[in-house]
Amino acid sequence: MVQRTNQGLLAILAQTKFFVSLVTLMLVLYTQSVHVVYFVVGSCSTAVLAKILKRYWQQPRPYGQDGYGMPSTHSQVIMFFATYFQCVGTNTMPWLVLIVSLFSLAVVWSRVQLKYHTLTQVLVGSVLGVLSALLWYTVWSLILHPMAISLSIDSFDMKDDRIRRYIYVDK
Repeated sequence: MVQRTNQGLLAILAQTKFFVSLVTLMLVLYTQSVHVVYFVVGSCSTAVLAKILKRYWQQPRPYGQDGYGMPSTHSQVIMFFATYFQCVGTNTMPWLVLIVSLFSLAVVWSRVQLKYHTLTQVLVGSVLGVLSALLWYTVWSLILHPMAISLSIDSFDMKDDRIRRYIYVDK
């Protein structure tokens, strides 16, 4: 029973890029926020960084699978998501931060369980994702957010709901 449950969970987690991409697209369309678009650009940038590093390091995936595995792109991008959400949402939406964080850890765990990556590959990807999210958020909060406020970007009439207020430029 536990083995079957694990297999089902792993099958779902193997499809995370489709789920995360769909949720992100919906968030961009719903919020129409410069901050969300900036976040999406950051997540795409960290994915590109992972692909560049794979070609540079050329470490094979475990069990003779095709392609390079170092670092795990899934781990890097999902930890970027989790870390960025922790930076922006801990005070305003702690329940969402908890859900995203647990989901992210499950994705990282699944990459090893599915034998797509070694533990080292997912750990390196995770650390790179965390560091790039911290850097990306720091640039937003210290440079771009103040600049966006001074230029009145995103000053259109926003609906009064919690998600839009949470990610809106003029907090």
